[in-house]
Amino acid sequence: MNTNLTKEELACFSELFAKKPSAVKASDDTHSDTIAVTTEIPSTLARLLGKTQLTLLAEISHYRLWFPLSIAMDELGQFAPTLGIPEVVDTRGADRSWRMKELDNVRIIDFDTNHAIEVLSLSSTGLTLYAPNISDDVESRRAKLILTKDISFDIEYQIVRSENGVIAATIVVSDESRETLRQFLFSMHKSKYSYLYEHQANPSKDEEDNILKLNP
Repeated sequence: MNTNLTKEELACFSELFAKKPSAVKASDDTHSDTIAVTTEIPSTLARLLGKTQLTLLAEISHYRLWFPLSIAMDELGQFAPTLGIPEVVDTRGADRSWRMKELDNVRIIDFDTNHAIEVLSLSSTGLTLYAPNISDDVESRRAKLILTKDISFDIEYQIVRSENGVIAATIVVSDESRETLRQFLFSMHKSKYSYLYEHQANPSKDEEDNILKLNP
């Protein structure tokens, strides 16, 4: 599955094959958003990005977007880059996958109790639940994670902490479901922090030309 990047968003990556990483001026004058291609993936992200050997790293404010990147040759003999769905990392404090806390009707159905449980926060690696009736003496539980009325998949969640009815757990999902979850979280991040992406809204003529070079 590939990200459905718009023409404006692709402008942010238009200098992908430049000799030096590009720097795009952010809305904060004290910070520059940067884009770079790297083969060095943090070990904490390696299992999330699968067998990816090349990534495009976009730094926007205090967030890092790690895009799996593949390059293939098309029928005309030209190299065509394909961006996968990014893992959004929050760099405040210890780097960790971005956690969405304002969720609308996201819930799990626990397979043992068959009860719907509200999800308080969600990342690609874990979640928190308000579940005072769930015992924390079981290491691993199975459930269905429901993101929207049309998007759901099975997960395994492993409780790591429980306090006052709030459970924090890590999650294990299939590779396909992780892609779906990453797409959901990336969409939520773009919606919640749309102002961080506003500098992409009006690409220059040079950026438009570079977009065409990347997408002949």
